Amino acid sequence: MPTPSTRHPPEGSDQHVSAALRIAMLKLLDTLFHLAHIVVILFSAFGWLYPPARLAHLCLQGLILFSWFGLGINKGWTYCFLTDLHWRVKRRLRQPDPGESYVKLLADKLAGRDVDPMLLWKATVGVFFSTTALSALLELQSRL
Repeated sequence: MPTPSTRHPPEGSDQHVSAALRIAMLKLLDTLFHLAHIVVILFSAFGWLYPPARLAHLCLQGLILFSWFGLGINKGWTYCFLTDLHWRVKRRLRQPDPGESYVKLLADKLAGRDVDPMLLWKATVGVFFSTTALSALLELQSRL
């Protein structure tokens, strides 16, 4: 039978404060990853609309392509390093497995139901390649 000192660190002890601080930092990271994902998704979908942001938009799309197909060679196609880091934080917080896709997690939350993952994948890929092509064409046109 464990002794009282091995069950849980006593309230106010350095170990207890350290554990509480670690959990608080992980929760903050979880929130920051949610914000980062939403900013990336919105900018990826709409950044091409604002001409001064097109070059930044194309750079983001390039990073996404690199993650999906460059890093994806070893991790699986459409691998997202941001999602991977976010899921690591969620696992450390012992949250339920969020699945493979942040877009799916967000869509399920917003819809209040289980959204078809194939529909989401097709929409994500369609929007991504459409906005990338539009951004590239408009940026090229502005330079001619």
